[in-house]
Amino acid sequence: MTDPDIQPIQDDSDVPTAELLDLFRAAFGGADTLCPANQRWIARLDGLVVSHVAVQRRWFLVNRVYHEGWFVGMVCTGPDQQHKGLATQLVLRAHEDLGREDLAFTALNCGDGGVPFYEQLGYTCISPRGTYLRGDRGIVDEDPAMAFSLNPDFDVQDLACDSFPFGFDF
Repeated sequence: MTDPDIQPIQDDSDVPTAELLDLFRAAFGGADTLCPANQRWIARLDGLVVSHVAVQRRWFLVNRVYHEGWFVGMVCTGPDQQHKGLATQLVLRAHEDLGREDLAFTALNCGDGGVPFYEQLGYTCISPRGTYLRGDRGIVDEDPAMAFSLNPDFDVQDLACDSFPFGFDF
């Protein structure tokens, strides 16, 4: 496999929306709109978008303490390119780039099947579930919440709780 062309995208400028929606449909089975993101990384092979990761800067209220960090979402690779390390390369590149910023951690919510993948990348399970706000209601997602420290002085165990408060779901 040739090395992918990894492209960082800031503040959703120059987002290849149609290509990303096609990738999300192939990887997840559906997506009609892009979730907002402060930063994205896409991987292209032969000019085609084959993998993606997005982050959004958020405040998290955990155990009565506010923490500002990155919410990681829409990590995916198209079915024909999976298990070739593309998502790993993108997440590691995101960690590298985000490590230059002022926030101490990233957090994400994934299915049980994704836990080993994220553990290999250094993530720690901080909660067995996540909570999102949809309209005026809190919705519990029974998938594990995981976090990764971007700052060696930050212990992600400070984020451990019964249901991690991811906040708004777009």
